[in-house]
Amino acid sequence: MKILSMLTLGIAVSMLSACSTETLPREGNTGEALHTGVSEAELSMLLAPEPGATAADYEARTHRYRLFGVQLSQVPSESFATLAETSTWETRNLYVGELLGRNLRVTAITPEGLQLTGAEGARVLSVGRDVPLRVIHHRFDRAAVHEGRLHWRVKGDVVARIRGQFGPAARAESVKVFPEPAIRLTHVQEAGVLARLGFREGDLLFSMNGERLTPDNLGSLADRLTEPGSTVRLEVFRESAFQTLTFTVDGP
Repeated sequence: MKILSMLTLGIAVSMLSACSTETLPREGNTGEALHTGVSEAELSMLLAPEPGATAADYEARTHRYRLFGVQLSQVPSESFATLAETSTWETRNLYVGELLGRNLRVTAITPEGLQLTGAEGARVLSVGRDVPLRVIHHRFDRAAVHEGRLHWRVKGDVVARIRGQFGPAARAESVKVFPEPAIRLTHVQEAGVLARLGFREGDLLFSMNGERLTPDNLGSLADRLTEPGSTVRLEVFRESAFQTLTFTVDGP
């Protein structure tokens, strides 16, 4: 993610913030996603394979996606596109170079739309149109499932495996904003717990369950997300607004 300014950090959105990470009303019958396995041939063509994983560790899901819009910047690396998966209306802001699943990469963002490139070539998604996309995920990618407005259900056993293998894999620094104390994520490794839960460099975190966070608390945060039945509420600043993110860990 790109840092646009001190107050628009992480996956910042100004003009499109109304649709980011929100659950919009369902729009008719969007149908169920088609789930299929991943072949050995597909495994060899993944853009971001998980080290040591086999084809059985992956699943392909065909969803319908809608491109809500593009935000172009004079700095190409700061342009982004807002894409929604229509069965849940979970949205994500994508920048050039980022991945959608393990098999599609954003290779261009233009006034015409969003270009995704994979093993079968490139295709352009036009603004406002629904298109089916086959997206391959590793089971680690499903550590947290979006269940509603700013709420995620966490698979504690998956997070525990990631925690044991990679750790939080993030660093933070103390800052003051408005003038509340907070921590700003300065490094987020893609393989670590925080990255798997959607956190990016530049995100501002204020508190966890009402308690102020410090740079040393990232390990504790990762631990809480592995405790069966626990609920973690994080006060953050992203998408040009203060938000309360809720993570509920599956019970035993």
